Amino acid sequence: MTDDELIGEAHLRHIVESAMDAIITIDADQRIVLINPAAQRMFRCAATDALGQPIDRFIPERFRPAHQGHIKTFDQTRVTTRRMGALGSVMGLRTDDEEFPAEASISQFETATGKYFTVILRDITQRKHAETALQESEARFKAFMDNSPAVAFLKDSQGRYVYINRQFEVHLNKPAAEVLGKSVFEVWPPDIAHQLHDRDAQTLVGDAPSEQIEVLPDPAGETHLWLVLKFPVRDAAGKRYVGGVGLDITHRKALEEQLRQTERLAELGTLASGMAHEIGTPMNVILGRAELLMRKTQEEQTKKGLETIVAQVERITKLMNQLLTFARRRPSERGPMDVGDTVDTCLEILSERLARHHVMVDSSIPPDLPPIHADQDQMSQVFLNLFINAVHAMPEGGRLRITAEPTGKHVTVTVADTGHGIPEEHLTKIFTPFFTTKEVGKGTGLGLTVVHGTMQEHGGTITVESQKGKGTAFTLTLPMAQSQ
Repeated sequence: MTDDELIGEAHLRHIVESAMDAIITIDADQRIVLINPAAQRMFRCAATDALGQPIDRFIPERFRPAHQGHIKTFDQTRVTTRRMGALGSVMGLRTDDEEFPAEASISQFETATGKYFTVILRDITQRKHAETALQESEARFKAFMDNSPAVAFLKDSQGRYVYINRQFEVHLNKPAAEVLGKSVFEVWPPDIAHQLHDRDAQTLVGDAPSEQIEVLPDPAGETHLWLVLKFPVRDAAGKRYVGGVGLDITHRKALEEQLRQTERLAELGTLASGMAHEIGTPMNVILGRAELLMRKTQEEQTKKGLETIVAQVERITKLMNQLLTFARRRPSERGPMDVGDTVDTCLEILSERLARHHVMVDSSIPPDLPPIHADQDQMSQVFLNLFINAVHAMPEGGRLRITAEPTGKHVTVTVADTGHGIPEEHLTKIFTPFFTTKEVGKGTGLGLTVVHGTMQEHGGTITVESQKGKGTAFTLTLPMAQSQ
């Protein structure tokens, strides 16, 4: 052997022994004739224990027939090598019976002594763990996004949708496959599409999150009011997108308007009741005197004048009655109602007010609480009234606690605060119309009267416990909805 051949052989041995990947050479009988240090570490087996042994000892038993067939097939082909990964993922077996995934390449060559096969293996355990963790993370993220009550979307800089979550599919009544890749002009009516496109452009230019109120139609053509938070997104390649999440606040806005309407009606009721008392009495006196004078006078001109007075007084009385009728609530529309959802909605409506007054909320309503039989809008007004009263009772902040539990055929709800409390002498009067412990001009005295009336109409009860300086607790009982 020449010097060059000796140097070449030494160089080749050095490469094999220093290789990071495992290298194993087997003969035609599939017995190991070479195993480098990396392979010894991989299989936790010394060369002295491996040389001359069948390669099967490093393969899990269930894979051995397939491996032998693969070697045989490879031997019969004219292919001399198959690159790393071409064989896919294979399983290896360490001497301590631990299985692990590996990537493999194979080559064959012939010498004067026969045919040989060399396998190069790379342990991909960590990669598989990382891939599994990534897949699990992606699955959790998809489940999170698809179960979110908010719509979520991602659009490219041209306004084309590249991602929407399930809630968005529900709102559009279209599967994601019919939306992805399409621009806002292909998904929405032209006037709305132009607005969305302009706002997306503003989000990208501003390079900062923006909160927007958007009026969008559903597939039935009904408009919904959405609170949408849009923000710029940049991927690893520097490509820019517009991301966004949105909540349908149509019902919330309706409740807020209903709350304002209820407050206006309460004020109107106060005004109407006050007018009925303050104006009704002198009107009755005027009416009585006018009728008396009509009976006594014989003068036609005077009688006509008195008839005019009577007619105008009756007109005023009729207007007062109409005003009182308008101030009354509408009839109940009762059905099964989820107490937890209604309480959460009311707390959301008052969230800014609660935060501004430093009121902490502790709501403990079990998710399996049976539904009650109630008018949701009227019960929303009950809870809003109690929550607002609690805020007023805690001007320097405090804690609002809401609990609920089934009691027989009823559901008991408790609304408690840590406010200044109600003096004992006032407890028996708080449901009385126009009675209020608030300062002049800060309460109509009708709020708790309306609450009490609503509870009675629903076949429920409301009681109160309070100690001055230690807070107040209202306890409501309402009938459960009948199971179908």
